Amino acid sequence: MKKLKWILIPIVIALIISNTYLFMNIHKDDTTDDYVTLTIWGYDNYILDAFSEYQIKHPNLKLNFIKVDESEYFNKLKQAIALNEPLPDICILDSGSIAGIDGGELFVDLEKEPYAINRKNVIEYSLAQYENNQGHLWAVPATLSASGVVYNRNIASHMLGSDDPYQVNVVFSSWADVISKGHSYCTNNPEHYIFANLQDPAIIMFGQSKEAYIQNNKLLEPYRFANYFKILYSLKTHELTANYQLGSPGWYDSLKRDEVFFYPCSLNMISRGVFDSGTSFGFTRSPSGSYSWGGTVWAIPQKSRYINEAWDFLKTMLLSPSGAMYAKNYGNGTFISYLPAYELEGYKSLPVKEFNNQDVGEIYFDYIYPQIEELPYSQYQSVIYDVYLEVVLAMMMDDTLDADESYALFIQRVKEELPQVDLLEVSDE
Repeated sequence: MKKLKWILIPIVIALIISNTYLFMNIHKDDTTDDYVTLTIWGYDNYILDAFSEYQIKHPNLKLNFIKVDESEYFNKLKQAIALNEPLPDICILDSGSIAGIDGGELFVDLEKEPYAINRKNVIEYSLAQYENNQGHLWAVPATLSASGVVYNRNIASHMLGSDDPYQVNVVFSSWADVISKGHSYCTNNPEHYIFANLQDPAIIMFGQSKEAYIQNNKLLEPYRFANYFKILYSLKTHELTANYQLGSPGWYDSLKRDEVFFYPCSLNMISRGVFDSGTSFGFTRSPSGSYSWGGTVWAIPQKSRYINEAWDFLKTMLLSPSGAMYAKNYGNGTFISYLPAYELEGYKSLPVKEFNNQDVGEIYFDYIYPQIEELPYSQYQSVIYDVYLEVVLAMMMDDTLDADESYALFIQRVKEELPQVDLLEVSDE
């Protein structure tokens, strides 16, 4: 019996050691020194390629990239917050959707140590949108959000006798010009249009405002929207718009033909090759001036598992000369918000082959970006934007909906979606 006991003791010890090792490995995760997996939510493949480059010097890192459609991103984020589900280590957000998010509560304060962003190194006019209640940044702007329009060069040559981007903007410098000159062209050229839909010019108008739409729970100057709907209704009644909904297959197919003259265009769209359709395009300032649309920001949730690793990747890509040059050389190229990069020789120059080698950077920084003014913080920006485009779509689909009725519907929908917002100025009409 004693002999059996001494035989069993080593066996039991071996089993304990074996089970302990197995338990440790079952519960082993990427918090070990072997690797860390960063989870990033985004909506294009730029991150995959950028991370592959970054990984060369950081082989202990892996990427879990979750591609989220732009139209689904905001709802996915809200749902994760409401259900207390895990958030990614980095959120890449459309700058137009963040107004519905309490970023100061959700994301890391990037002006505190150890991050301590120097905002003087960030070139962007809408930083107020990304500040917490201490006035600190909780996000870093990535691609710039000042935008222009793409125009069809063949139509420009036919209509104006020139496809020069500056000449195009001079001729179409206002919405009145678009309606009068566009009507003349489209009357003589059936099945040709100035815009692919009503949504495209509506987006431009919305982004041209130099004042906040809502502050202190009050809708400011609501009659701006009455004016927007009057212009849109005039575009519609003069038959200057097709009915290809923004982002639809029809909208993309129209890029392949000499049918539509203007499209709204952000730098991000150029970089992603949206207009690489074989059609001859140019880039210029939009009618009535530059507008805000299409920029992106990066933010790190406070509940990120790997804040330090996320921060290092973020600052490498968005706050360094190497990150700026990578963005410029990726795809068709784009510019990020890192100000010191603009001191590098030739950095502002960006010839785009698909735009007849037009230097997009030159016209952007000389003619488009300077028109943008610093924007104040606006409450519920994404909500009012969505309501506005919802009504614009209704105007597109319903031939009986005129400008006044569209404005009334817009006010009604704002009341429904934002009952806490003061609309007294409207009711006093």
